[in-house]
Amino acid sequence: MNAIRLWLSWDSFNRGAKRFSDNFEAALKIADKHGLAVMPVLFNRWHDSVLDYGGMYIDHFLHGVSWVQKSDQFLPYLEAVVGGHSSDRRIFAWDLCNEPFSYSCPTEEIPEIVKAEYAWLEGIYGICKKLNATAPITVGIHPGHGLGGIKQIEPISDILSIHPYWTENEQTHHEKAIYERSLDVYTGFAAEAKKLLLATETCWGALDDRRRVEIIRYTLGELKKRNIGWLVYLLHHSLIADAHRPEFGYYGPPGNLAFIEADGSLRPGHEIFNEF
Repeated sequence: MNAIRLWLSWDSFNRGAKRFSDNFEAALKIADKHGLAVMPVLFNRWHDSVLDYGGMYIDHFLHGVSWVQKSDQFLPYLEAVVGGHSSDRRIFAWDLCNEPFSYSCPTEEIPEIVKAEYAWLEGIYGICKKLNATAPITVGIHPGHGLGGIKQIEPISDILSIHPYWTENEQTHHEKAIYERSLDVYTGFAAEAKKLLLATETCWGALDDRRRVEIIRYTLGELKKRNIGWLVYLLHHSLIADAHRPEFGYYGPPGNLAFIEADGSLRPGHEIFNEF
């Protein structure tokens, strides 16, 4: 393991910019101490219906629909985080946003929203470039978006990021052949675009430790066959969605995605990661 993807919070920055910046610097120092490069995630668009934890909503980018929008409202945050670390050797890439375009309806039914969300991301990309970010910029797309999703964000991605979960308990991904074919499509497009391809989230969860190990073994094996690097999701127990044992509360279809238990111990069998 040589890198981590670190989710940041614009909400937290707004509540205390200095404390946020100090904590971000502390996290970078800890990662560097352990030889880990960092990919900060600037914004998040994935949401959970029960254990949601903030991020961006349509209110933030669809112009004229909400009073929460203000002129240049993201600029102080980007100046502090990206501008303040524009040439930071500890940062190997910037993820503009986690899983944008996460809708529950076909995109052709909401063209204005899709257009507004892309314009928002494009604007952030432009600001980061003006702030002289030297690390490559990317966008972590939702696993359900397929080739269309990666094509959509390619113009604002210096490297390409995918979230290739083999969700073996969901019908659309049950067959391994379908999953493997999707990886081939991704690698083919990356080759055409002449851009590096990285899995910035992967390894579906399970409550049963042995079943999770089987998922990890298969998923990382397929990624390695295609020379796709990976950052698994997620490292440590948390009370956020799908990151804990049932005794800690609600969980959704992924079950438990964590590698490390609440007490700091490695989850049984999860040393499988080291084989890859």
